[in-house]
Amino acid sequence: MKVLVLGGTGATGQLVVDQALAAGHWVRALVRSPEKLSGRAGSLEVVAGQATDPHDVGEAMSGVDAVISTLGATKGSVMTDATRAILAGAAVSGVRRIVVLSSFLVVRDRLSGPAGFMSKLAMDEMVRDKAAAEELLRASGLEWTIAHAVRLSNGRATGRATALPDSATLRARSTITRTDVAAWLLAALDDRATFARAVAIAG
Repeated sequence: MKVLVLGGTGATGQLVVDQALAAGHWVRALVRSPEKLSGRAGSLEVVAGQATDPHDVGEAMSGVDAVISTLGATKGSVMTDATRAILAGAAVSGVRRIVVLSSFLVVRDRLSGPAGFMSKLAMDEMVRDKAAAEELLRASGLEWTIAHAVRLSNGRATGRATALPDSATLRARSTITRTDVAAWLLAALDDRATFARAVAIAG
């Protein structure tokens, strides 16, 4: 599969790139700092550009089968702007499969007390931006998947990435490794059970 990765120089994005290459996918990464992805073996094309720029994203989406976004931002409207760019790119390129990493903090009606406090106070601007971006994606008519990952940690793969029931309470102490998140995002590309679904994942 030909996959465009947005956020490919981030902590989780680099793992998505590496795992996709190891699995034999052809990968294009749209990044601001191409040198951060140098030296990797496999079918990797690194393109310099902005994930919030509709022209850059549209060009990068040309010829790919799917998009995985691991973009993250704590301030501003980066996620909303990037989603608008993805939707504009989809209209031009015809790409329909979009997998997006988001945060469990967006799902406020399912949060435990401490997690709810984090969402409402400590990270309110980030949550508003992610929520607005998700609404755009839900209304797009594309074949999207949103992964609401619990708190991310570093470490080796455990193989325990689990899709939680829609009724599950999401807790601040729950964690999942970035390595497992990357594997879940890649597996979701072909998993039609995740199409047009927001899925909470934990380790």
